[in-house]
Amino acid sequence: MEMDWKLVAPIAGVMIAIITLFLKRHEITNLKHKKISDRLVSSIQYFEKYYDSGNVNQLVLDRAAQDLAKSPNVDHNLVNKLIEFHQNYLVNFDHMVFLFDQGINYISYTKEQTLNISKDLSVKPFLSLNATFRRYVLIGGYFVFASLGMALLLVLGYSRSIQVFVSIGFIFVSVVFIALALLCLVLENQLKDVVDFINEINEANVKYKNIKKPKTIILLERNGKST
Repeated sequence: MEMDWKLVAPIAGVMIAIITLFLKRHEITNLKHKKISDRLVSSIQYFEKYYDSGNVNQLVLDRAAQDLAKSPNVDHNLVNKLIEFHQNYLVNFDHMVFLFDQGINYISYTKEQTLNISKDLSVKPFLSLNATFRRYVLIGGYFVFASLGMALLLVLGYSRSIQVFVSIGFIFVSVVFIALALLCLVLENQLKDVVDFINEINEANVKYKNIKKPKTIILLERNGKST
């Protein structure tokens, strides 16, 4: 049986597209993170009024923290901890907020009066499967569903005797497979982000505890003096 070289090019193109999309998935999801906005005013306001204020209502503190981080998912305790780590060059504040937001569906966060990082932050469990294995399953699902979807489209494109209603069925099933592939890709990326967040914040926490004299936050006053 001779190889039909006319099919080689489209098949190779499809495989390259599937692999390229997989390799570039993190860059694609990070595009919105590259949009820079001016946060100076909200940062100054937060340190003046809310960073070290124990007499302010908790809801107000959380809203102020969310305004500073530009995220509806964080709270006052988490933001303050990230600020402390950022102040000591252990993490990048904006990057950590981004990871937290991206992986929010996979994060288990127990909110208390004080934040115990090792206890209150973790990856949500699922059927006793660890995060690494779950990521491999999603990666495998992406390649399987994407390959099936593209294969059906190739069959449809190179078949001349398929009836209309069969063609419609092929297209529908192919779209479903491709949608499932993209879903697996998105979920895997979110799971990776939450794993990175948990690892980085725990690593920063350990390093912070080992610093003899951590850099403290200089609070600003309205008259321009520092405390």
